[in-house]
Amino acid sequence: MSYPYQPYEPPTSPRAASSIAALVLLLFVFVGGVAVGQSGVLVPATPKPAAPTSPPATNPGATEAPVALGDFELFSQALEIIRENFVGRDELDDRELTYGAIRGLVEALGDTGHSVFLTPEEVRSEQEALGGTVIGIGVLLGERGSGTVVISVLSGSPARAAGIRAGDVIVEVDDEPVGGLAPEQVAARVRGEEGSTVRVGIVRPTTGEELEFSIVRERIRVPAVSWTMVPGTDVALLRLVQFSAGAAGELATARDAALAGGAQAFILDLRGNPGGFVDQAVDVASLFLSDATVYIRETAADERIPVPTNENVEATDVPLVVMVDGGTASSAEIVAGAIKSAERAPVIGQTTFGTGTVLLPYDLADGSAIRLAVERWLTPDGELIFAMGITPTVSVPLGPDQVPVEPEQLRDLAPEQVASVVDPQLGRALEILAPEAFPTSAP
Repeated sequence: MSYPYQPYEPPTSPRAASSIAALVLLLFVFVGGVAVGQSGVLVPATPKPAAPTSPPATNPGATEAPVALGDFELFSQALEIIRENFVGRDELDDRELTYGAIRGLVEALGDTGHSVFLTPEEVRSEQEALGGTVIGIGVLLGERGSGTVVISVLSGSPARAAGIRAGDVIVEVDDEPVGGLAPEQVAARVRGEEGSTVRVGIVRPTTGEELEFSIVRERIRVPAVSWTMVPGTDVALLRLVQFSAGAAGELATARDAALAGGAQAFILDLRGNPGGFVDQAVDVASLFLSDATVYIRETAADERIPVPTNENVEATDVPLVVMVDGGTASSAEIVAGAIKSAERAPVIGQTTFGTGTVLLPYDLADGSAIRLAVERWLTPDGELIFAMGITPTVSVPLGPDQVPVEPEQLRDLAPEQVASVVDPQLGRALEILAPEAFPTSAP
């Protein structure tokens, strides 16, 4: 069986934590990590704080006996007690009980938010996501404060046609409140059958309006890359949404088109990028680095194996800035870490998500699967990123109500309007790369 550094086909789903943006409503919902197929990929998912522990309840009349792993008598005893005595025993579903037991087994590993059990439905969802074709309304969601906010709306999507805007906060789905739910949980409420209708209630912070939209779900082709020349500059903004199959090729095409159009510098926007196939991460890094280490594999035997740039990918050495945030995870962190370690470019924004586990997929008989951590990955400097993230070289936070600006939002602006765009991270990147248009004290 091959390893995650040699992926094979669309899999998918990182779980969007605190500020991780998950391509949602596009069925880009990330169930617990970026998924894998028979070969696997790196997977980010939401690390949860460990639950507080308390002493186990004691039974004065009982004698403690060691529990032997593989001895299922104890499990059978517990299952029988539940089936005979649970107040809702007539409504018990054996499938859900089995899945719950497997989830508990995986969670007991302590690799919270990374190793994960997926139902057959979740496996199918993840396989669609990194293939770039999803069913939904076409928005990118993230978490801001305690709410789920629309980070961006895909051009040509049903959400765009309905009037949903970046910055809108989703408060209801089909008349059910979603306050307190994580972005991927909101996504699960919104996604459904192609051609069916979902009602989405939002609050628009810019106006205070409360609005409801009835939107028909569609099958959507999600491009991995969008780009534009920043008006009034020779800087090209390259936005990479995820590391899906073919993402590096799409980025190479955009990069070369920008160079042909006069670009003298690049901003690589990896904000909210949940990751994906690691071979795509190697090729993306190779577009800007040559003869360098992209990341280091650390095996269970403590062996460290450097993974080099792809010599078949042509790199460019034009000035570069990379933008990251708390939603930058997995393969996106590999790229940011490689560029930072090589001192190729400043990394601007906020500390990244902190994915550091390589998952290998194990398919179960009914189509469900376990994604199991079998390796860790380190930066070229040998730093472990798990639960720590990539620290930017230039720290620039976004406010709680601020969302990243998409390339298409800049495309039609007049040069004098760019400075008024509210995106401090983009503004700082432009100050560095185009000081004549955006004068500052930037190095």
